[in-house]
Amino acid sequence: MTATIRLLGRPRIERDGAPAVAPRGNKAWALLTYLVLAGCPPSRQHLASLLFGDALDPLGALRWNLSELRRALAGIAVLDGGGLALTLSPACGVDVRQLTDGTSAQALALADFGAELLEGVALPDAPGFEAWLAAERCRITSCTETVLVEAALDLLAAGSAAAAARLAARAVAMNPLDPDHHAVLVRSLTAAGDRPGARRQALRCTDLFRRELGCAPPAEVLAAATDPVPRQPPLPASAAAVRSYLDAGRASLMAGAVERALEQLRRAAGMAVEVGEPALRATAYVALAGARVHAAGERGTAVRGLLQEAAALARGVQAGDIVAAACRELGFLALQRGQQDRALLWLDEGRRSTGDDAEIARLLGVRGMCLTDGADYPGALAALDRSAALARQVGDSRQEAWSLSMIGRRHALRGEYALAAAVLDGALEKVARQDWTAFQPWPTAFRAEAAVGLGDLNVARELLDHAWVLATESDDHCWMATVAHGQATLSLAEGSPERARRWCDQGLTPAPWYLWPYARLLDVVCTITLDTAPAAAAGPVDRLADLASRGSMRDLLVRVHLHRARAGSRTALAAATAIAGQIDDPALQARIQACPVAG
Repeated sequence: MTATIRLLGRPRIERDGAPAVAPRGNKAWALLTYLVLAGCPPSRQHLASLLFGDALDPLGALRWNLSELRRALAGIAVLDGGGLALTLSPACGVDVRQLTDGTSAQALALADFGAELLEGVALPDAPGFEAWLAAERCRITSCTETVLVEAALDLLAAGSAAAAARLAARAVAMNPLDPDHHAVLVRSLTAAGDRPGARRQALRCTDLFRRELGCAPPAEVLAAATDPVPRQPPLPASAAAVRSYLDAGRASLMAGAVERALEQLRRAAGMAVEVGEPALRATAYVALAGARVHAAGERGTAVRGLLQEAAALARGVQAGDIVAAACRELGFLALQRGQQDRALLWLDEGRRSTGDDAEIARLLGVRGMCLTDGADYPGALAALDRSAALARQVGDSRQEAWSLSMIGRRHALRGEYALAAAVLDGALEKVARQDWTAFQPWPTAFRAEAAVGLGDLNVARELLDHAWVLATESDDHCWMATVAHGQATLSLAEGSPERARRWCDQGLTPAPWYLWPYARLLDVVCTITLDTAPAAAAGPVDRLADLASRGSMRDLLVRVHLHRARAGSRTALAAATAIAGQIDDPALQARIQACPVAG
């Protein structure tokens, strides 16, 4: 017997494809959904307060609903443990897990793909659960959009441009203000030979962005409407020539000659297409995409498409190390867009594809960064510790410094300032030893925040002023937002909210492509606005809520509800407590306890 728990759309249970006995009542479905999606088994007390806090006997109400679930899930799942764990039988699937953890093809095959999580279910007497459900619905919607774009890029790489356009059009319909959706639609129309349609779509996107956002769309959307001018390499295509251009491009990158490196790597990729060796072509694509991401700051669908095509080519010839490198870059891009589910999926594939310790160190480093963004601090520390140890073992000092910097960030976010300072001092020493100036603003900014937490304001000021010059000179918007957060934190510690707000504005203006530092800086804006002009706080708080929900930034989502509690919401504190229940962060729990509004 096979069984499926369907939580997308109207919830139901199927056995062998037919409707089966279902739990009675919305709260039983709510409980099941929470257990399916919870990061770790929740305590019974937490579940009782989350869902049945208004009952005369909350634990008794929980027991009744658990009996309903056991009746409905008999033979396909087990509910047990003090920390209540849901264990599914191998023959039982859950549609929402297939969406978040499956391939794009598996997700698209879902009967209710695109439907709302727990459609029609509402629990107004359980505000904590309602807040959690609203955030999960945003996350699932964002994941659905990402699946559509991933599948469209795969179809483009396979030469099925018309089918890719249909999927991209669905993504645009779901979220018309996401430029990536428009870019892949325009590219698909162009590749399908519908140039007039591509130009019309680009113009529609331009009008929409100017009308709704007051800005032009990214250049990628407009560029996608035109056929690229083919570049003629100066040498006949051969595998040796491709490798020579790859070597030259890497050397140019190390020397800081980014434009020259990009030209050399483009030539390598163009030649590799002519040579026709899949592994060589995949290698060239990964090298070019990596340069475009890390040296030129690209984040759009063009570079994602290049990486997905590289992964597909490498899979076809079982070139596991190349698959791993492509997946690592795809995971990095996904986490920067706040799409953690898909990021972890790419990183898991990369880890399965390689046995190379140096590559595993890099994959674990990105994984730790991703888990930190989502406030899974124990998982993040485990991944980053292992990454740093492997990097040390293979002699990759840059990766070791990178992973140590991420460990330091993790400690700083949890208020463990002495630990953060010690780790970040070690990371900065390694960064300086390698003259890695381009990366220096990141660990420096978090070392300064640790200094603020320890009361060393003069040390923090010196560090931040140095980091700000490096960030602005490199024109790296992510570093600028990160350092601006440190400057704003320092300004607040010095009693100057006006200066803090100016730093926030400076950090937010360039619109960094990495959403986490943008959202974190917006959190400071919310705090300052509530302190100085509370009537104007709703706008930035709502913006932060949207970013934190779609990006699974759970700690920032807790802060959203704390801001709303300060603004007078009678249910927001319960919502903050409910979401924070799954986060191992003493500093965040202390913030909840100190919230001046009692619900």
